[in-house]
Amino acid sequence: MSYDILIVGAGTAGMSCAITAAERGLKVGVIEKADYVGGALHWSGGHMSAGGTHLQKEKGIEDSPEKHLADIYRINSKSGDLDLTEKAVFEAPKTIQWLDDLGMEWAPECPRIIYGHVAYETARTIYGPEKALSIYKVLLPQWEKYVANGSIEIYFNTSFSGLRKTGKRFDGVLCITPEGEKIYEGKNIVITTGGYGSNPAYFKEKHGDIPLVSSAHPNATADGHKVVEKIGATFRLGNFHLPSLGGMEEVAGSGRVDFNKAWAMVLTSIYRQPRDIYVNAHGKRFIREDEVSPETRELTVMQQPDWSFWIIFDEKALVSMDNNGNHNPIVIGWTVEQMKEEALKNRALTMANTIEELAEKTGLPLDNLEKTIKEYNQMVATKKDPVFCRTYLEDPIKEAPFYALKVHASVLVTFGGIKVNKELQIVDTKGIPMEGLYAAGEFLGLGATSGSSFCSGMAITPALSFGRLLGTTLS
Repeated sequence: MSYDILIVGAGTAGMSCAITAAERGLKVGVIEKADYVGGALHWSGGHMSAGGTHLQKEKGIEDSPEKHLADIYRINSKSGDLDLTEKAVFEAPKTIQWLDDLGMEWAPECPRIIYGHVAYETARTIYGPEKALSIYKVLLPQWEKYVANGSIEIYFNTSFSGLRKTGKRFDGVLCITPEGEKIYEGKNIVITTGGYGSNPAYFKEKHGDIPLVSSAHPNATADGHKVVEKIGATFRLGNFHLPSLGGMEEVAGSGRVDFNKAWAMVLTSIYRQPRDIYVNAHGKRFIREDEVSPETRELTVMQQPDWSFWIIFDEKALVSMDNNGNHNPIVIGWTVEQMKEEALKNRALTMANTIEELAEKTGLPLDNLEKTIKEYNQMVATKKDPVFCRTYLEDPIKEAPFYALKVHASVLVTFGGIKVNKELQIVDTKGIPMEGLYAAGEFLGLGATSGSSFCSGMAITPALSFGRLLGTTLS
């Protein structure tokens, strides 16, 4: 059980690393605590980005890695690990070409500009028609080929518990398997165990008492973080933590939401003009609901109690159609009928025949809620919002039944992670490389390649790219 490269975690970065190393004829071992490969590729939206790709050229879009990098620095004020960001950006076109050569299917609307985060100035975000599953499906045949010929050996249901050091070099991974404790040896050890958004205790350790409502992959439990921090690795960039808006708890107080199943369209008003108002726990508006900037919205919600708010609307707002004759309910992908069915369950979405009943069901202060709705209806009548300067004022809240949807600022990906140098070697608190240890993927933290803002495609693309780089260069 000794390998040229021993990878801990068979997700996005782990799979790309293993496949690339196996292509070179190396002997690869992979340790995975689940009973399947792919990790967050089964979970993620799958957005990637790259500047100067053939996909852009085919649509007459002029771009380059230099322009991509400049756009990222505009968005995040040149924050994060600049060496890693630059490395990721210049590797990105090669990674996209690699996927394309493997037969990746691209969504026909791509490349495009995504407005759910602060937008790029150029259309460079791409993805497959099945989100991240499109990536998984093109990697899986390569993975299976190398598993079948013995180049890759995978150990499922195996938990990462420690590291062995011989002399100055780390050369063994301690694991807990169904058969008991084992150690696997590797000339090079690559840790790609993902983030920590599904470990409340670890999250609290790093971020204090800020709310955690998570849509992170269930296996993102900081396993690798805890192991390497014990031997002197450095956790960093947790101060960049930024949630995404829209999470809906099916079970109140569970701390879990599902981006793929129930998510409110409150990221920006570009995709949906608001036929509703947002109120905080005090029953008061706190932002212009037609605010375009996702980051302004995120930062403003972070100032509200429990980082959550209620969307208040009436029956007319629910059933109204947009200018193209389409219904546009507040929950992404839901029909009007689904909204009504869910409201009857009185979970994240509830309904009532009166504002008094709505206040009782939500726990919002009745006096404040009634006053807020009355003031908003007056704004619709006068077409003026003297407080927040909202401009889209078309729908008063008057027609029963009335609805309230509770929305949370939620964790999709964690910004903090383990520090590496530009060669992707894990370093200690003095910045000295820990010989034999490398890392890639969300284990590094989104902040490493995206800085203090969400930059479209700067999670999955770097994970694939860094995995490929390690699989190409280690021996």
